[in-house]
Amino acid sequence: MTVDLVLRGGTICDGTGLPSRTGDVVVHEGRILGTGLFDGRARREIDVAGCIVAPGFVDVHTHYDAQVTWDRLCTPSPWHGVTTVVLGNCGFGLAPCPSSRRDSLLRMLEHVEGMPYASLCAGVVWEWETFPQYLEALRRRPLGPNVGVLLGHSPLRADVLGDAAYERTATGDEIARMQDAVRQAMAAGALGLATSRSPGHVGEGGRPVPSRRADRAELASLVAAMAESGRGVLEITPETFPLSTDELAFLQELSRASRRPVSFSAILDLPDREGVWDGVLADLRRGRESGAQVHPQVSCRPMRFDFDLETGCASLDVLPCWRRFRGAGSTAERLALLAEAEFRETFRREALGRPESPSAKRWASAVLEHATRPEHASLVGRTLSEIARERGGDEADALLDLSRAEELKARFSMTLLNFDEERVGALLREPEALIALSDAGAHVSILCDAGYATHLLGYWVRERGLFSWEEAVRRLSAMPARIYGIPDRGRLVPGAVADVTCFDPERVAMRRPERVRDFPADTERYVVRADGIELVLVGGRELVVAGETTDERPGAVVAPAGSS
Repeated sequence: MTVDLVLRGGTICDGTGLPSRTGDVVVHEGRILGTGLFDGRARREIDVAGCIVAPGFVDVHTHYDAQVTWDRLCTPSPWHGVTTVVLGNCGFGLAPCPSSRRDSLLRMLEHVEGMPYASLCAGVVWEWETFPQYLEALRRRPLGPNVGVLLGHSPLRADVLGDAAYERTATGDEIARMQDAVRQAMAAGALGLATSRSPGHVGEGGRPVPSRRADRAELASLVAAMAESGRGVLEITPETFPLSTDELAFLQELSRASRRPVSFSAILDLPDREGVWDGVLADLRRGRESGAQVHPQVSCRPMRFDFDLETGCASLDVLPCWRRFRGAGSTAERLALLAEAEFRETFRREALGRPESPSAKRWASAVLEHATRPEHASLVGRTLSEIARERGGDEADALLDLSRAEELKARFSMTLLNFDEERVGALLREPEALIALSDAGAHVSILCDAGYATHLLGYWVRERGLFSWEEAVRRLSAMPARIYGIPDRGRLVPGAVADVTCFDPERVAMRRPERVRDFPADTERYVVRADGIELVLVGGRELVVAGETTDERPGAVVAPAGSS
């Protein structure tokens, strides 16, 4: 027998967590035929000596729902060894959606997920109204990576309740109609259901997204409908952050009653709340003993984002004084407000607080990333604290003065959460935590954490030694595939689909984010590239070679076993 492909001489980390070994990976008809030493014939051989040969990585927290309709590669995820992406997180998505509600849904994605509205209007080619039709639309076109989709609670509610979805709880009849839609979605191939109860998720005009108007009984009914299939995961952004005892108990009961896993986002290190997650993690461990499969999502990346005062900043939007700024009707009015003494003093008090406070420290360490005026060129790359010392005043003065001089276009970066490395490392080591939260496809004008996998491998494994290579690969591949019910992926074992990532352990790393102008309507976004990703196979076909994508589009819409 002549096989299709042999990957020769790599260090095989098969995703099971077992010790690695040097050998060959044999691929035939898109699947793994075997691993070990192969002395037969192959139509093609690739020398991967010096590389770790791993299952393709599974990113369970992306927001490519819109982008995938115009960017079938779902960049930049494949550049980092990701072979499967999961859409629909936090209860947002593009289906179901009748034609009359398209603009409303795009506006929700613009406000909640930071997707450029102009790009959404220019890029999304509508070919569906129902969720099963959305899956079919994805199946009809070639994909780069595999795509799995969660049914979003917010578009589901808006489809059934109309505008009332933003205002009230559902009636019994409306819940029954939503349950029927959940059953149809699961039969069509949904990976599960996603929702948000987070107060931070507000749409156009500041109104809560539809899923936040649902009561617990409604959510429990929808999870029960999902569970009738014997498949599916619930992904949820909870109401409280940090997670309250009461809400965790609710999530655990949902899991026990449905016998389905629950994945919630997120557990992140809070700089001013040391030990805040200790009780939650202890309760999670106790819950697992009674059958509650509840998995927190954790991030290996500091929560850093870019912002300017023209497009907005989430850390400022929560300040009472900033409502005046956001409500100003024109750029001229906003510039005038930044010069007003009373506004500046209120801003200073609300944003900075006490000099020793965590808020003051975060603003002091914020960095000027981009300026348009030549006299500010020497300030780029410096912190607000450094700029304030040079120019006089404090960090508030530096931020407001630069923004005013640059007509709101000065761009800054700030690290908010998840930067204490000892505490972040402890969260990553939690054995049932999902390493995720790339948010790929969302907030594209302010951040890009799509390279979380290469950051984990290059920084946390190679430099910090937090995990063995074997354990890191398992956490990036087999573990998320198992929890989300993605069949035949995540392990290099005979019969599995040949989704494979080969990386150089000496070089693998995430590069710094860069701005590119490649979205529809000529809009900008951040992307991040990788070093050390030598080869990525999807279904046995080469999607990435030496860090660059090929012309192949081998991906599939992945669905739990037993779906239609």
